[in-house]
Amino acid sequence: MGSNIHIEKHYNHSMKKVWFALTNRAALEKWFTKHNLHSNMDELEPGDTFTFISTPKRSWDGMMHCEIKEINRPHKLVYTFGGDAFKKKPSVVTWTLIEEEAGTTLKLDHSGFEGLQGFFLRFLLKSGWKKALNSNEFIEAMTMS
Repeated sequence: MGSNIHIEKHYNHSMKKVWFALTNRAALEKWFTKHNLHSNMDELEPGDTFTFISTPKRSWDGMMHCEIKEINRPHKLVYTFGGDAFKKKPSVVTWTLIEEEAGTTLKLDHSGFEGLQGFFLRFLLKSGWKKALNSNEFIEAMTMS
């Protein structure tokens, strides 16, 4: 079993709609979680920061502090993803969109899991990402554009 998360999913929606679901403030709250974004994520530039805000757990404050590392609209979005749960250094989330005749293939690569704690985080996050990307809320977020 690898130390990274890789999920690839095809959607019968245009690349523009999938990108919208990944980067629009309201769409993100619909399928993912609350955040402190003051503008849509695709308006940000490398170095800009934001925080995803989830329900706190016993040893986690619910905050995922992120920094945009790369953005190639509407093909690729890369940001760090870290908080108390990661202790040392944040992981990296990479979204890649590939336009096809019958829709869009979305690739998620989430890397940077280290040690035993990283093993458990990877397990939990992989399950969460799969659930989110297969959810009706994610599909509905695409239609908000």
